[in-house]
Amino acid sequence: MMFCPWISYLIAEGLELSGIVSILTNGVVLKIYANPNISKKSKKVLKLGYETFAYVFETIVFLFLGIGLTAFNHPFKKMGWGLCITTIVNLNVARAINVLICSWLANRSRTNNRIHGKMQFVMWMAGLRGAMAYALALKAAIALPMGPVILIDTLIYAFITILFFGSILNPVI
Repeated sequence: MMFCPWISYLIAEGLELSGIVSILTNGVVLKIYANPNISKKSKKVLKLGYETFAYVFETIVFLFLGIGLTAFNHPFKKMGWGLCITTIVNLNVARAINVLICSWLANRSRTNNRIHGKMQFVMWMAGLRGAMAYALALKAAIALPMGPVILIDTLIYAFITILFFGSILNPVI
């Protein structure tokens, strides 16, 4: 259970596919097929192990985000402020549309535990920012001619939204 996601990541990267998508798919498959075959005590140990790994790696990713924003020579002149502002507006609007559509679809099949407007707002604010986008932007920085611009734009967006939304999320909740 602990090594399957890592092995699927290594196989996907070896085949030049998305390792991140491989890990997500592997997690879904493990939850469906492997989880029912594990004892309750093993589930508690696995849960603790997953939480520990998640916390450690999340900390490492945020360290990389902070270091990546300040330590490298980024093409700020190519980017301009218009791209940064457009990115922030477009990604937040896209996140809101995504939350609204997914919540609407989920609510159509539910009678209990419906996702109401306040919860949708918190889902929009608290959405994951940074880790997957940073990993994909790092790949783009190597593979695409405009990759360095994509990387710095992603870093700035992650930095601003983590600081802004992260700092006001607790009072909102």
